[in-house]
Amino acid sequence: MQVIRGRSNPFDYLDITSTNLALPGKRPGHYNMLYKSLISTYGASLAAASTPTDDPVWHMCRSQELTLFREYALNALQQAKVYLLDHLAANYADTLHDAIQENAEANGMPAMATLGEVQPPSKITWVEFDYRALAVDRFQRGSLTTVHDKEPIGSGLRGYLIDDRSLNYLRISMFSRPEGSSIMDPICSLLINKKADGRLEYDNLSEDLSRSMVNYYVHIGYPAEKIDTLRVLHRIDTGSDLFIPYAVFAMLASPDLGGIIPSETETFAPKQTKTARKFGKFWVLGAQKSHITIRIGPQAVAHMREREQRLDFERKSQAERQGPVRHWVSEHERHYKNGKVVLVKAHPRGRKSESHLPTRVMGPSLDSPDFILKQKK
Repeated sequence: MQVIRGRSNPFDYLDITSTNLALPGKRPGHYNMLYKSLISTYGASLAAASTPTDDPVWHMCRSQELTLFREYALNALQQAKVYLLDHLAANYADTLHDAIQENAEANGMPAMATLGEVQPPSKITWVEFDYRALAVDRFQRGSLTTVHDKEPIGSGLRGYLIDDRSLNYLRISMFSRPEGSSIMDPICSLLINKKADGRLEYDNLSEDLSRSMVNYYVHIGYPAEKIDTLRVLHRIDTGSDLFIPYAVFAMLASPDLGGIIPSETETFAPKQTKTARKFGKFWVLGAQKSHITIRIGPQAVAHMREREQRLDFERKSQAERQGPVRHWVSEHERHYKNGKVVLVKAHPRGRKSESHLPTRVMGPSLDSPDFILKQKK
């Protein structure tokens, strides 16, 4: 591999006195897990038992490099401690990110650094969540990441393979599978260098580029500019959502679990295991028998409601306090009730607009109705 150096409230229906916090009609963790799909796809391909439809990357661009990566990934997934976040838990962790990022930006430090030196619960961990559901939740609550979006952007599932076995760096591989796609291989992974004492240097990153994925995109006709854009976006996405698994690690290590409820769940059903044994699918038999499903409890629900109410209050208060935006007032006459007339010379009025607040434009009194700008979305 080539290494490149660089740098409406969804909680209203919940009863916070109950621990049964699943969406009505949905069973968290019972969709086709990305973890299981990776185990099945990579294992079948390495055993020469896959089809081009199941795994186009392998059949179009098989190489020694791709083989080595998949052998590494399959082995790491089989050893990993597996966590599956239901969509409310992923949303909860993401709101913590928003809250911390607001303070972190003011202090000029990355949000990840405010978590401190959080240690993953295992040398190899896998954290997975429904990215489409997270995108919808972000949009509904008005997250800063969606301020310019007209609709939720994002689909499919997303999972982080966090490998802490090296003494020199932490390897972060983010796998994703958009809806309707069978492509799951990452175009690049992040290597976060470690200091001599083992602490991570978040401002000292390397990028491990997958030449096999580059070749695949070339094979299907993507121009070089589009491939490079995909690489950059994957790197940005990997870093931006890395807070979610680390927030979960921090909560798992806290005395009160930070408001989450972990529970052990069977990964492969007995029927699936029986079928794998019958047809010699050793890659399935070698995977973890169970994973930890993460849901939110009453404490987390209360936090989400309180944050939503506080943000609503702040938005309304800021809108009321925001004065007229800076503008030029033309020369005009001011007429008083007692008949006095004063000539007002042209002058600037108001103050510089703050981009994150809605603004109101005011000018001299005219016969036409007052003109008020709509609030910025």
